[in-house]
Amino acid sequence: MKAVIYTKQGTNQEAVLKIQDIAKPVPEDHQVLVKVKACSLNVNDYTRFTTTKSNGKMSFFAKMIDKVQQAPGKPIGGEIAGVVESIGKQVKNVKIGDEVFGVTLGSFPNGGLAEFAICSDDLVYQKPESLTFEASSALPISAITALGAVRKGKVEPGKKVLIYGSSGGVGQYAIQISKASGGIITGVCSTRNVEIAQKLGCSQTIDYKKADFTKCNDKFDVILGINGYNPLHVYRKLLKPNGIYVSVGGIKQGIMGGMFGGISSIGSSKKFTGASFAESVKQENALSTIKQLSDTGQVKPYIDKIYSVNDTVAAIQYIVKYHTHGKVVIKMDI
Repeated sequence: MKAVIYTKQGTNQEAVLKIQDIAKPVPEDHQVLVKVKACSLNVNDYTRFTTTKSNGKMSFFAKMIDKVQQAPGKPIGGEIAGVVESIGKQVKNVKIGDEVFGVTLGSFPNGGLAEFAICSDDLVYQKPESLTFEASSALPISAITALGAVRKGKVEPGKKVLIYGSSGGVGQYAIQISKASGGIITGVCSTRNVEIAQKLGCSQTIDYKKADFTKCNDKFDVILGINGYNPLHVYRKLLKPNGIYVSVGGIKQGIMGGMFGGISSIGSSKKFTGASFAESVKQENALSTIKQLSDTGQVKPYIDKIYSVNDTVAAIQYIVKYHTHGKVVIKMDI
């Protein structure tokens, strides 16, 4: 089968990303083989091309992530939608022929930009009926991470929620899921994303290019700080007594929340914690909840652009250059 391979470590997309022939994978007992129809690009796919020093070389952090993931030589892409081709003998939640969405099983995770991809049976589910394959592929990692953060923040009807980074992939789902949970949302984003944040469900927005959100007069029951950017003491003063701050994102945010959240909570009624994708997938019924929210119209993916798989390099270059509004999706048309 054909796949988009990250052939070797490097920051030049044209040099290191190649469509190549590789062996078609075979599912084990608790695995599902999916014929991929669409794959959405995640931060895991393009971070190595953005975290570079002024001399154009890959940063130490990016190199370490590549090493941990054993990424070179494997297909990129973690969020997919497609049709079940075959299943392992212990799989019960999907059957051959089902239209599904999910997260690929690989080096956290990889392998989605291919004709066929393997998913663990706990990370694949029937896709939302109202959505296309392209839209469904934009859900799994970002929406699961957002759901985990909203659950950790204990967002309930009437609670005031501040979402910093509300316009990104995770942030857009955090707005929608918080609203579906009854929260009253204030979104912090840049000028060009204010309108999007309002459409997604923010009652109030703060344009950080025009105003200092730390001087906001409101106090919040929940603050979701997506992908870092600010020290914990900045958020502390905006929390109500018994308020919860959740650091949301990838590896860095998970480490920060795990290492410093408990320390920051000592001696205070305010709680500081973290939520990452890896942790959020362990929560009950994550994908089925996302499907239900999508089928009822409470969660909608925001697609920035859709590219052919033959234009994957151009898609990543677009993300790196323009810091996209929503998700960029690759249509598997090979």
